[in-house]
This record gives sequence, C-alpha cells and structure tokens, in this order.
Amino acid sequence: MYRVNVSSIQDFMQCRFRWWCKWVMNRTPLNEMPALGAGKLLHLIFENAFNGKDISQSATIWCSEYRRIIDTLHPLAQAGQLKALQTVEDLTEALPLWCDTFPYDEVLEVEEPFEWEHNGILWRGRPDRTVLVGKNRIWHTQNRGLAPSMNFGTYTRLMKRHYHEHLYGEYLQQKYRKVLKRPKLKFGGTVANLVRKLKYRTNVGKKNEATKTAAEMFWQGAVSIEIDSPLHMAVMMAMEQHVRDMQYVEHRWRDHNEVPAPNEKMNGGFSGSSEDPYYKVLIGEIGLDDDNVFKAREDTYAVQETE
Repeated sequence: MYRVNVSSIQDFMQCRFRWWCKWVMNRTPLNEMPALGAGKLLHLIFENAFNGKDISQSATIWCSEYRRIIDTLHPLAQAGQLKALQTVEDLTEALPLWCDTFPYDEVLEVEEPFEWEHNGILWRGRPDRTVLVGKNRIWHTQNRGLAPSMNFGTYTRLMKRHYHEHLYGEYLQQKYRKVLKRPKLKFGGTVANLVRKLKYRTNVGKKNEATKTAAEMFWQGAVSIEIDSPLHMAVMMAMEQHVRDMQYVEHRWRDHNEVPAPNEKMNGGFSGSSEDPYYKVLIGEIGLDDDNVFKAREDTYAVQETE
C-alpha cells in the first residue's frame, strides 16, 4: 500500500524533481533551511509544554541539546542549524509570556505518529496535540513558527484549507469514536498555536531598548473544520488525486527509469542566499550520492511497534 504524508504531497506540488530526490531517493541537503530546523526545535519545546512541563526549562534544555547535536554534524550542516538555534534562542526569554488559552477537558495525545488506511492510501502523520472538549468534541492543536511579517489572523484564515488540518480531522474523528466508544463524537477543528520568530529584545544595551509584548509574539485561535462539509470533501479529493499522480510518477521511475521533470521556476540556482544543491544535481555538477552535500532523509513519522 502506498505510504504518504502531507509534507510529501506539498513537495510534489512544488517540484516533482525535488520530491523525487527527497521522498523516492530519500536524500536531503546537509545544509538544512534554518526555518525548518527552528520549526523542529519549537515543536520539541511545545511538546514538553503540552505534557505539563515548564516551557522555559524545556527551551533551555532543548536549546542546549540542540547545540550539542550541532557540534557533531558535518561542517556544511552546522551553519543552517546554528541559525535555527539562534532563532529559537531569541524567543526563549519571551516564552514565559506564552499562555495556553484554549479551554479543554482532557489531553488525549501529544506528538503521536500514526499510519491510517483510507481509500486505498496509507496516510502517515503526527498531530501536535489532540484534546477533548466536553464529551463529544475533539480539537487538534497545530504549532507553527511564523515569519515576523506574517499576520496572525491572515495565517489562521488560510488554515481553513490546509491539508494537514483536514487529514488529521478525518483521522482523529474516526480514531476517537472507536477509542472513546462515542459514535457521536465530532472533530471541532484546529487550534492554531502561533509563534512569531521575533527577537524579544531590540536595541539591547541602549537607551531605547524595548521588549515585545505577548500579543506581538504569540497567538492562539480556533479554526473550525466540518468533516461533513463540501470544503472538507473537496480537500480530501484533491489530496487523493495528488497521491495518484505521485504513484504514477514513481511507477515511471521504478519501471522505466524516468526522472520527473523539475519545476524550473524553483530551480534558479539559489536557496536563500546560498547555491542550491538540487540545482547542482540538475546541471550534473554533483550527484545525490555525494555525502558531502546530501544526507539520508530522516523519517519523522515512524510508528513504534507495540507487542
């Protein structure tokens, strides 16, 4: 059965060649984008917070552990990860201002990976947090680190059609109807737990030194998602169509050795301000097997085997 997750679908939509490199050949650049590293680190910090641990202590522990891990990495991988660490360290002093404002009755799970068969596809995912509200309503919390210029309200509105939110809603509703033995239980939607990647203090050490407010840096808001709505059905159908296209493209590679064509608009030679390693592959300068540029893709959706 074809295994797939939302991140791979998004990569496929953006550039089929990059998707092939990452999800079929399982190779990703050593020099990871700082935004991706910062997002992973923030997820670890909030995972601890949602499990009842002090968020400031969690940030200190994870930032220290992250720095230790960076010291063991390939030199090419260290630059991006140091920038990611700096982004999160700029937030640590502000984290005590964060408050979990969404009212719920019980935490059902935190960062629990799943594999779920639906319409002939084995979907994989890892919901950030699932909570029970009352007796018959569950909500998913989605942690996101946003660019400094991103408006909280705008981003939350855009979440109405995010693939993650709809897939997790369908899965969680079916799962907890069985687990809790409540056939009337419904998925309410997603709680957006948003963090702006801002420096808490500006002009440090100067007369006009200032700090950000909690409202500038953190925001929580609910996005309603109706599983029985036309919007939800349209999103699920779109995802399934993308998956069928992915299967076909991978079939052409496996059976006919056809590498999918790149999205040339994305492959102009730069990734941020650095040369793009995937572009170097396209022009034949390096290969995906070059361990000085690429590494094996990490599987963040692995489900632990239970006896």
